Amino acid sequence: MHPIYRRIVQSWKPTSTAKLAAVLIMSLAVIATSPAQTPTATEHLQSPERMPIVERPFTTDPDKFTFAIIGDKTGGGLDKWHVFDRAIDEINVLKPDFAIMVGDLIQGYTSDVTQVEAEWKEFWEHQSDLIIPFLPLPGNHDITNPMMYDYWQKHLGRTYSAFTYKGCLFLLLNTEEKHSLPEDGEGWTETWFGDAQVAYIIDELTKRKSVRHTFVMLHKPAWLHENSGWSQIEDALADRAYTVFAGHYHNLTLHTRNDRRYFVLGATGGGFTEREARIAGAFDHYSIVTVDGNEINVAIVEPGNIYPADFSTTEIKKKLSDIITLQPHLEIESESPMSEGRLDIVLKNGLEKQVEVDLIFHSSENWQTAPNELTFLLKPGQDVIGSVVLSAPSDAFLPLPTYEYSILYGGEQLYRRTEMVYPVNPSEMQMITDWVLLGPFNLDVTEEIAASNTVPPDFANAQLPTYDKSLDKTYQGKHGDIQWQEHHVDSGRVDLDIVLNKPEWSSAYGVTHIKSPNAQQVLAQVRWWSNLGRLFVNGVEINLAAAPGEHLFYGRAYVELPLKAGWNTITVHSGDYTGGWSYQMAVDNTTNALEFSSNPD
Repeated sequence: MHPIYRRIVQSWKPTSTAKLAAVLIMSLAVIATSPAQTPTATEHLQSPERMPIVERPFTTDPDKFTFAIIGDKTGGGLDKWHVFDRAIDEINVLKPDFAIMVGDLIQGYTSDVTQVEAEWKEFWEHQSDLIIPFLPLPGNHDITNPMMYDYWQKHLGRTYSAFTYKGCLFLLLNTEEKHSLPEDGEGWTETWFGDAQVAYIIDELTKRKSVRHTFVMLHKPAWLHENSGWSQIEDALADRAYTVFAGHYHNLTLHTRNDRRYFVLGATGGGFTEREARIAGAFDHYSIVTVDGNEINVAIVEPGNIYPADFSTTEIKKKLSDIITLQPHLEIESESPMSEGRLDIVLKNGLEKQVEVDLIFHSSENWQTAPNELTFLLKPGQDVIGSVVLSAPSDAFLPLPTYEYSILYGGEQLYRRTEMVYPVNPSEMQMITDWVLLGPFNLDVTEEIAASNTVPPDFANAQLPTYDKSLDKTYQGKHGDIQWQEHHVDSGRVDLDIVLNKPEWSSAYGVTHIKSPNAQQVLAQVRWWSNLGRLFVNGVEINLAAAPGEHLFYGRAYVELPLKAGWNTITVHSGDYTGGWSYQMAVDNTTNALEFSSNPD
């Protein structure tokens, strides 16, 4: 935890030297005569023996409570109601006992009562969502003149107050009490508080000497101004335990006076120049104060990262998944010079905020797309349909076209994805499940090569081993003699780590066979979970399938297999450095005309 943050959030236990000495003496006496009296977790839990738990003191305060402090909304910030609203929503989720606002609820600074009424109406419309008791105190924007002072008294009540709650005293002060007098009248500038308010404060402090803590709430940080009248109040606070909270400056600063904490809180939707480094204090926030025994913990919370329990439900996730549906319709017409298709885009916004969808096709040597870019704006409840037309030469349609789309929800990125337009859905291709495997062989690889996309020469130049139909032939492998071994896997994913006992810096071969009724080009997909990969059909390499390779799409290569009539030998040569070694191959067999065997008769 950063030391500055620790000072703001940590428990505060004010002590004098005399008190500290007394505590030490008492502690030593307790240690000498009896076990520690601090309750442990097991004294508060009904639990089985040896239940895993880190024992630390549980609270013993039946009157533990929390309250929120909301900072300035006005003094600028005309376009920041969303920040205030977010803070209200989050406070509702945290549900403290009550909330106090340290002034500047409206813009004020007007003598027009109609304007004042309109501004208060606007404030209450936003504040009304709060579900806990709310105690406002006035700031200079709320009481700017005698008219606004009278308005506060008539419509809100007292301009300063005191109350007790669970053994704590709260003083809600008015730093604009001078406006109870006619402007420029006698005594108008002598003090921010006025004699009556100071007398009230002193009386409350005198009557409430036994409270466990006193909270002083005011708008302007009067202790920073010599002639504010604060010294009388501070003298009356004397040596009691207390904490002071103010606002006004729209910038978070923690002062220490008399071994007590004096907070100047930042704004909660008010105007200021934000600084990216939060340590400067220039950011919107509210505060959550926890009173636990004699400990006072203050948390500074920036709106935006506290959410209700039902924030992301299965119903919402379903609506998110329904935002975009992409339906490719693409067929390669081998007997026609051009192949055409389209990508249908179905959009549906069943959510509460605007959705923006941006789609752009990547440049391609062979594929033409119209349009190349699309942007959709969907209001809540709106559905939209669009499409993109695609075309390419039938004899040069690889690599397949790819596109990227992003979705913004309420101006925030929901996700960004890259997709490929397939003539055949990969899930409908037939997995090759039967292979014969040979390996491992040694790779002469250095760590420098492994850290780059360089293909090791011994892998790139390796001659394919002669396939032995009997599977009896012996080869010199990485750790001695090896032979071809048959392998079946239902998922089609050949896990060479398991088959070959997790070798590192190794290569291996896989062979299977495809029988075609005639000579034809067949679309296939090979997926590499390895550093290196090569694919051969009847001994001829298919360069587009190589790994590493610029045409790979998330480790997948889409290629055409030049099959001859009859049985064709498919060879996979793969290599891996340090584990996670496997591959998978699938073929377009929608006509069911192809036959597959690892070792045909």
